[in-house]
Amino acid sequence: MSLRASCRPAIRPTAAVLFFLAICLCVGCNKDPKKFIARGDQSLAQGKYPDALIYYGRAIQLDPRFAEAHFKLAQTHFKMKSWQAAYVEFRRTVELQPDNWQAQLELGRMELAGGQKKEANARAQLVLKSNPANVEAQLLLADSDAALGKMTDAIDEANAAIKMSPDRALSYLNLAQLLVRSGNLKEGEANFLKAQSLDPKSPISYLALGALYFDEKRIPEAETQFQSAISAVPEDPSPRASLAGLYFSQNQPTKAEQVLTDAKNQLSSNPLAYRMLADSYLSRGLMDKAMEEFGALSARYPNDFPIQKSYVQLLILRNRMDEAVQLNDGILKKAPQDSEALVLKGQILLRQNKFDDALTTLQTAVKNSPDNAAGHYQLGVAMAAKGNSQQAEAEWREATRLRPNYLEAWAALSKRASQKQDWKDLEDLSAKLKKYAPNSPEGYLYHATARMNQNDPIGAEADLMNLQRIAPKGPLYFEKMGELRLAQRRYPDAESLFRQALQRDPNSINSIVGLVRLDAATNKLADAATLVEEQIKRNPESPALYLVQSDIQLQQKKPEMAEASLNRVLELDKNNLAATSRLAQLYEAKGELDKAVSFYQRCIELSPRDIRLQVALGGTYERVGNWQQAQSTYQKVLAIAPENAPAANNLAYLLLEHGGSPSLALTLAQTARKGLPNLPNSADTLGWAYYNNSAFSVAAPLFEEAVKANPNNQTYRYHLGLTYQKLNSPDRAKAEFEKVISINPNSPIAEQARRSL
Repeated sequence: MSLRASCRPAIRPTAAVLFFLAICLCVGCNKDPKKFIARGDQSLAQGKYPDALIYYGRAIQLDPRFAEAHFKLAQTHFKMKSWQAAYVEFRRTVELQPDNWQAQLELGRMELAGGQKKEANARAQLVLKSNPANVEAQLLLADSDAALGKMTDAIDEANAAIKMSPDRALSYLNLAQLLVRSGNLKEGEANFLKAQSLDPKSPISYLALGALYFDEKRIPEAETQFQSAISAVPEDPSPRASLAGLYFSQNQPTKAEQVLTDAKNQLSSNPLAYRMLADSYLSRGLMDKAMEEFGALSARYPNDFPIQKSYVQLLILRNRMDEAVQLNDGILKKAPQDSEALVLKGQILLRQNKFDDALTTLQTAVKNSPDNAAGHYQLGVAMAAKGNSQQAEAEWREATRLRPNYLEAWAALSKRASQKQDWKDLEDLSAKLKKYAPNSPEGYLYHATARMNQNDPIGAEADLMNLQRIAPKGPLYFEKMGELRLAQRRYPDAESLFRQALQRDPNSINSIVGLVRLDAATNKLADAATLVEEQIKRNPESPALYLVQSDIQLQQKKPEMAEASLNRVLELDKNNLAATSRLAQLYEAKGELDKAVSFYQRCIELSPRDIRLQVALGGTYERVGNWQQAQSTYQKVLAIAPENAPAANNLAYLLLEHGGSPSLALTLAQTARKGLPNLPNSADTLGWAYYNNSAFSVAAPLFEEAVKANPNNQTYRYHLGLTYQKLNSPDRAKAEFEKVISINPNSPIAEQARRSL
């Protein structure tokens, strides 16, 4: 019996295994790297780029300093659009073979494209030094000088390139572009025409000249150029896109759509061509037509995943979940790790309120594809839905890093900053919204809110004027301008603006809230209470109405009713910072300190950069008697903001009362006094720090200042009495101790005063 017969059936090698086996066999019989270069060249010529990479890589394994192999490898990476790998190999080539001028030029072009203008310029000069007639180097010199702002030199160098090779169309094209950039349109046009005459089959000069004519409003001539580009390269969809864009700009959508329909029908095997019509519907907001077109394309091209995924996204937006699930599951069945399809699945799960499943799916998507901006954005949405606001914010920031013009992510971050009441952050974030969507009201709205809350009414008004320009018929401008006038106490103007907003939208919650706040500001609390109750009956799901109702109830000294209203806000919006912080303050005022601590902690989770909340939490810990947690909280504040006076003051006092370092306490108390120069509490703390450092004569005036400002404060008088004792003034000390006792004889500090007497 043969060995094989006695064993399991042999495993048949795959094609890839056979290919690598062939390579390995070659190694055994061939140590000449040039033969691998020849095989790589053959694969490269056939468009078999992965095979070429293997052959060139094998040549480099045999001879790591084989410059030609590195150069060929760089060219292959370039054809595969693996830019970083190509750049590395071109650099290695010129290190090994500095006189490989083609490699030097390719590297220079990549440096220029990557913004390394000076490096590209130096490389062009290096090539020209050895080969003054090299046209490509001359053009690289011209382009890099133009990038460096040396436009006159660039034009001279481009003219020199033409003299080197007067029949080269690309040189005229290059000069034409430089002339147009410098404002010399007439000569630029002449050089575009010269390039066309030398190479009538190249579409580049037609497209460039068409763009020039379009900018000059010479529409018929631009149309002719784009049509000529289509004739020159009928298989290339880009000239058709340019012609359609021209027709759209001239409000001729029928002609534009016909161009795109022709592209779809005539270039039916080119995905870039057959989806242009669908994309145009999408970009113009014609959602019904986009749905219809993508649906037809999805049926016709079942293996075109980008088309399938675009259609799934539209189905999600239209809430056609069953169809979206079926189509997306089909994609994932063929490609289980497709990150874009996983992101779409996450979106579907979010729409179905399956937040845990959405979170898991989206985490897998971004793990598979860390550079997927949409994945990070949707993961942020899922985390926000789960109540993890900080991680949501981190994901949205990552999305904007990966895709700087990601409007939804900027808007989500702006909303988050507004909820946290972080007005500086909101100003920065909304500036990004304005930059990337200059005709969207959202950016101006958030920016105005940020400026309004930073006491910049002029800046806020400027933003609101842009808001009116963008959305003149909507209520937004009148709502926000009403809020601004209310803040400025221009009450008649505020009322007029809020009522104008209501004329445009009778259900404008912001305007109703504005009128309620206006009544409250003008001491019409009963009217305000009635108005808000009426509006809550009409809009029972509005957190803003319950929040303003709680404000009125607090002003009416109805804390129980205010508590109920604030809890209703949190039922509707569990991450509402304003309601959470008001409840913390309310519980603190009622003496329910454990509840106050809990709500302050929740506030800090929602807005971790708001040090005012941290200081408030520290104060509550002090009232509870948990001085260790209070001390830790103040230390966290000072780690973020070392000059924060309230935290420095309170921490200094805690150190003095609980055996901390007197010298550190003195430093902190001095910081507090600098920030709060007119507060008796800071005078007392600094005086107490000096007292504990035995500087009694310095402490006394500070205690005297505190007592003068607040004569009935037992602590201030007690500290002053102790200091007078140290200064050998027993009569003055006795007078202070007796006053302490008379203010509240049953207090703990009165007992201390008795012992001191």
